[in-house]
Amino acid sequence: MSRTVRTLPPTLLMLRSLLIGAVTVSGVAVAGSALVSCADENDPETHVSKLKDPGTRPQAVNRLVQFFEDAMTKDNKNREGPAVKPILDKIVGPMNDTCVAGDLDERTQSKIVKFLSDARDPRGEACLVKVLKDFKPEGGAEEDARWAARAVGAMKLKGASGPLMETFIKLRPSKLKKVPELYRDVRDAMVALLDPAWESQLIERLNRPINDRKDVGNLKDEMFWQITSAELLGMLKSNNAVKPLIKAVISPMKADVAATAVNALIKIGKPAIAPTLAVLKSEDKEIIEYSKVENLKGVQPGTDNKPPASAVKAAETAHVGAAAIILATIGRGEAAGPMIEAMDKSDDLSRAIIARELAKLPGSAETVKAFQSAFEKTPLSLSIPPGAGARESLLESAVTFFDPSFTPWIVRTAQGMKGEESDIAPIREASLLASAKLMTADQIGVVDGLYNAKVTGADGKSGTLGKGFEKEYKVAKDLLAACGDKVECYLAKLAEPASQAEETQFQGIKSAYMVGVLGSPDVRKKLIDLMPKLSNAAVRFVAVSVIDHFSPKGDKAIADQLQKIVDDAESSKDANKMTNNAPFKTIIYRLNARAQ
Repeated sequence: MSRTVRTLPPTLLMLRSLLIGAVTVSGVAVAGSALVSCADENDPETHVSKLKDPGTRPQAVNRLVQFFEDAMTKDNKNREGPAVKPILDKIVGPMNDTCVAGDLDERTQSKIVKFLSDARDPRGEACLVKVLKDFKPEGGAEEDARWAARAVGAMKLKGASGPLMETFIKLRPSKLKKVPELYRDVRDAMVALLDPAWESQLIERLNRPINDRKDVGNLKDEMFWQITSAELLGMLKSNNAVKPLIKAVISPMKADVAATAVNALIKIGKPAIAPTLAVLKSEDKEIIEYSKVENLKGVQPGTDNKPPASAVKAAETAHVGAAAIILATIGRGEAAGPMIEAMDKSDDLSRAIIARELAKLPGSAETVKAFQSAFEKTPLSLSIPPGAGARESLLESAVTFFDPSFTPWIVRTAQGMKGEESDIAPIREASLLASAKLMTADQIGVVDGLYNAKVTGADGKSGTLGKGFEKEYKVAKDLLAACGDKVECYLAKLAEPASQAEETQFQGIKSAYMVGVLGSPDVRKKLIDLMPKLSNAAVRFVAVSVIDHFSPKGDKAIADQLQKIVDDAESSKDANKMTNNAPFKTIIYRLNARAQ
């Protein structure tokens, strides 16, 4: 049978063609959709491509950060690990570019900044620098600034030096809301970068006047700027900062800066000696006038609207004691002569301050004689900053001469005192404690005389001076009986657990003093080796003081060993270890200054 072929009308043919075209286009569209939906969601490149689209960017950032965190877990936090490094190579650049381009919501930007901080990859520097440049006080983004500061410090990104200084100057701790500890992160980053180009800006911050300590917010901000500046200038060994640092020590308005400023001057070392000697000798007219003005700030005027005559007199000589503190803490021998000469020309207070500081210098017959003479001239009722009895403070310094000849002299002066019982009693007690620390086995009888001295207590009852020190005195005598003049025996006792326990710590304290009294420079290495066993803060303090005593010319190698102890404790984040090592830093700086 033949088949009949029917031809469609032109209109239907056109309609049919359009339908076929539509199916074809639809087919392509479906295929394209299938291709997109089949893109590999586990490939970082898939999400990198989405960073340019504001609509997909937040989710893309989240996913890319997740890739990084998963890889870090897999490689045990090793950024160079086989899983982490390829991820960073793919995503750090695009994430950095996205941050620099801006136009991000706050949450997305913070995610990127934290990622680039955690990545510790220099390819993220531009974003981190931008965050620091954009930082505004009270402008939010405190968390971003924190992550940026941590990263530029850890990577020592020199390109961030200028923006970091800008952040430092803009930062006001009193205004921080979300991240109140941001100032610590900025300070740590500055310590890590330590750019000499900052010198003039740091000096400008340090020189800023403080006129009202009652303005708590302003004081907090100034203390952040000035303490950090003093610390960094010391680390930079800035000769140009010597006078500003001396002024910071002199001014009572900057009392919170003084300790850091002194340590900075020790780090600078020898170049700080001559300018400080000029202050001690009252030759630097500018600083002397500055001292007068600063020491009268805050003094309440009398009825005549003028400061009291006593305050004016004290202000005129305040620079002498401050200079003595600086010179002695630097600890170089050439300061001894000028300090002794200044003592002879000083009033009671300045003389007592200089005498207290003499013990920090290398010991000599001249310093011993000058110290003892000053002690005997010191009025029984005199107080010395920061408010302690002058003679009691001097006795605390006397024991750091580690000189057994002090023992009979301390006993003799204590027994010969005459005056008000309220003035004498605390000095007698301090004398007994000092002589118990220094006495050798053949001096026990001499100290027994002071220990058994008859006294009248505040309650009117009679007793012996040693009644309140029975435990410590017995420990001292037992120790001397066991070890005699054998240094190795005291070193062994020093490391015993009983020497570290608070209730029996006097065994450790006395042992350390005897190492200083009987030892020689070779004990320094032995004491450093014992440090891991010396967990008691008071015992460690005396031990490191012995190291200082036996290093009159300084010793960089010993200083480096002590620095390693400090660094290891800080790396461990062990608060107790860091606290116990606090006295080490001044000794380290002094050993280096003496060695210059």
